[in-house]
Amino acid sequence: MLLLSVCFCAIQYHGQQLDNNDFENWENVGSSTEEPIEWSSTKTSDNSSLNGFAPQVLYRTSDAHSGTYAAKLVNKNVTLVNVVANGLVTNGRVHSSTNPENAYVFTDINDNDWNQEFTHNPDSLTGWYKYSPQSNDIGEITVLIHSGATEIPTSNTSNWVAIAEKRFTSSVNSWTRFSVPFYYFNTIHNPEYILCVASAGDSTLAIANSELKLDDLQLIYNATTDKFMEESDIRIVNNNNYIQVLNLNAKSSEYSIYNITGKLIKTNRISKDNYQISIEDLITGIYVLRINNNGNFSNFKFVK
Repeated sequence: MLLLSVCFCAIQYHGQQLDNNDFENWENVGSSTEEPIEWSSTKTSDNSSLNGFAPQVLYRTSDAHSGTYAAKLVNKNVTLVNVVANGLVTNGRVHSSTNPENAYVFTDINDNDWNQEFTHNPDSLTGWYKYSPQSNDIGEITVLIHSGATEIPTSNTSNWVAIAEKRFTSSVNSWTRFSVPFYYFNTIHNPEYILCVASAGDSTLAIANSELKLDDLQLIYNATTDKFMEESDIRIVNNNNYIQVLNLNAKSSEYSIYNITGKLIKTNRISKDNYQISIEDLITGIYVLRINNNGNFSNFKFVK
C-alpha cells in the first residue's frame, strides 16, 4: 500500500470536517425525499423531470454506530426504464439520467446548497460501515478535494487536489471501521471545495437490493503531514499508450505505478535518463506514478 509520508505523531481530528458527518440531522423525514441536512440523493437531482419517477434509495436508519441515526443506501429496480438506481448519498448534487453511464455527482459552485467550501489538507478518511451486497456488487465512498467546478466521474481532473477512496467488496454485518489515505496530486491548485459520494452498488453495474450503511465519517489530520505530491524537476509525458519520463538520474532510479486505492500495479528499474514506460496493459482509470530518483521520491497522477 502506497501511503502518505507522515511523521510519527498523534492523530488529530481538528480541522475542517464534512458537514453533518455523523448523519444525525435530517429533513423531510418520513417522505420519499428524506435526506441528511447538507447531503442529497437522486430524488433531489438537477433533473426535475426524473425526480418524481426516481425511487427512494436513501433512508434514515436508527441502526447507528453512535448517536441516534445513520445513513442507509439501497439499490432499487426502476422497472419503467429497466435499470437499477444506485443507493447514493452526496454532499454535492446528483445529475440523474435514464442511462446510468450518463449520471454523475458534481459540485455546483454557483449554489451553496450543493457545495461545501473546504481549504484544509487532511491526511486520511475514516468511517464506520455495514454492507450487504447482492452477488458480486461493490459499494464505494469517494472524497475529493478540488478547486473550481468538477464532477465524479470525469475525464478532466486538472483541478483535483486530493482524493480518498474506499471500496466495499464483501458482506459485513456488524459496524466496522475503515480508514483510507488521501492521495495528493501534483497540482498548482489550492483546496476550495470537498465533494463526497457514497454508493451501495458498482457504478453503472449496480445490483438491486445491495445495501450500505454509513456513519461517523471523519477527516484525520496529523500534526505534521507532507503532501503526497511534491515539486520535482522530473517531467512526464502521457500519450495513453506509454509515459515518457524525462530529466532522470537513471543510475539509481526505479518506478512504481499504483491504482487510486493504493494497490501496486507494476514496478521496475529505470535504465535511461529519458525513459519510456508502457501503460497499454492498464485498464481505464486514475493512477499514481512514483519515481525513486536516487532516493528522492516524486509522484504524478495520470489518467489512462
